[in-house]
Amino acid sequence: MGLVQRAIEEAGISTVSVTLFREIAVKLKLPRVVSLRFPFGYPLGRDEALQRQIINDGLNALVSISEPGTIIDLPYVWEG
Repeated sequence: MGLVQRAIEEAGISTVSVTLFREIAVKLKLPRVVSLRFPFGYPLGRDEALQRQIINDGLNALVSISEPGTIIDLPYVWEG
């Protein structure tokens, strides 16, 4: 996750990661992250509308995050 993101960033392309493992994202010092507390294997949830919202949140993070290493904790709750 971190190596690919850093390589893309070094090429001048902004990135954002969607993570289920906030602690690992902190340790890797990723440039931009949106974090969710969903189970492994469901980074965007199951519901299509929620998946679109999370993708939109990630795209908005590309614009709104100005400080490297910033993590946005998304407010969505898993409803398994």
